[in-house]
Amino acid sequence: TISSKAAARRQNGRIKLVAASTILLLLILLGFYLLQWFTSSVLSSTGSSSGTSSLNTGGIKGSPQSKQRIFESLTKLNELVQLSPDDTTKESIFLSTATKECIPGRDDHGKEINPTTHRKRECLRHVPLGKHISTGSDLEERMRLQRPRIGIMIAPGYISSTIARWIGHALKRTGDSIHMDIELLTTAHVPVYGYGKSHGYSKLIRVVTLPLPLAVNDAYYYSMNDLTETNNDKDSNDNDGSFVIQNLDAILDETKLKYTAKPSPQTVASITKLLLRWHCRLSHVAAHTAELTLTLDNIIKHPTDALETILTFVWRQDWEWEGHNHYQNKREERELYPKIWKGAAEGFVASEDGSLQPLLNQLSLLLQDGALSSSSSETIMFGDAMQQSFASEMTKSKDLTSWPCPSFWDGVDNLDFGAAYKIANEMTPNCSDGDPFARCTVNKDRCEVKKDAMCK
Repeated sequence: TISSKAAARRQNGRIKLVAASTILLLLILLGFYLLQWFTSSVLSSTGSSSGTSSLNTGGIKGSPQSKQRIFESLTKLNELVQLSPDDTTKESIFLSTATKECIPGRDDHGKEINPTTHRKRECLRHVPLGKHISTGSDLEERMRLQRPRIGIMIAPGYISSTIARWIGHALKRTGDSIHMDIELLTTAHVPVYGYGKSHGYSKLIRVVTLPLPLAVNDAYYYSMNDLTETNNDKDSNDNDGSFVIQNLDAILDETKLKYTAKPSPQTVASITKLLLRWHCRLSHVAAHTAELTLTLDNIIKHPTDALETILTFVWRQDWEWEGHNHYQNKREERELYPKIWKGAAEGFVASEDGSLQPLLNQLSLLLQDGALSSSSSETIMFGDAMQQSFASEMTKSKDLTSWPCPSFWDGVDNLDFGAAYKIANEMTPNCSDGDPFARCTVNKDRCEVKKDAMCK
């Protein structure tokens, strides 16, 4: 009896020990869970309060994995919507034209013949004095105010606007560091026809959104939500500077994407033609003017290298100053500048202003659109409209080599104030009698301002 009672006490003791151990283990697990919850909450709160939280754009955080997903989507888009499935050489020709450039020191006096002057091209870097910088200003005053004019050429769209803002921040920061003043002009309006001293730009940077279906969709949503009428929507040739894009902060959000009506096949076809004509015009400018081309994938893959290329191109001391040889004696600066841009590019890309997060946000949303993300009937309709328009335009423009390029208003109803109308209006040349820098000497440009496709 005594032994059985002792055995019972030992059994009860073991049961209590197991119960106590179980409770202790549960308490430890609960504590670990609470610690994880508390830590994640504090970090999330801190990130939000310091302005580092990302937009709600499908969970993209700008990590290498996020970039990889975007590239996979872009590759899939190329497969879903092919520009010219029956003749791939046409797409190659388009890509060559869309990325044509003229880099001083590399492409001067190339084999290409300028269609206007019938001479071999030169990558001109003309810094104009301007016809009348201020009322009554004499030559000395105009020379004092003279500065290089850098054009950032972007087709209408959220992606290109975001990239232009990124470039602008970088040029502002580096310009301040070397005490060099430039005039930065971001616009979709193409330069006027003529030689390199007619359009009023010293150097041009062309931003190219590819694949083309992405550019078409981007231009459509931008035109329907954030593209407003400009002063160019008048028959007069007065100019108040409104050809420059004033607001580069417009962003695409989920509400705009959800509640904007989908484009019709006719609209898709019209926007495709307009983008090809825009690139046709810019490729002709590269026959005589210093022009750098930047593609979307290059900027995402290699932002530091892309920015170093931009800074080297812009700040290269090779200006051709109208009226005098400014900076002629500053040989030390000319030799120094190309050596410092690698570090400056790395520093900017690592900064808050240099973050590509806003660009990734816009891309993430656009690539979620049904027309670009699946093999649905919407995608098929979108692709068919683009392919037919692409083939027609390549034929009409002689593979984007015709001069002058087809009118922006050819095939666009200038009484229908829809997406195509607004985009065409935004692309027409900056041709105005009141502009102190541009000389509008080709009648075709004046016809474009008047929305007259038949005028020559």
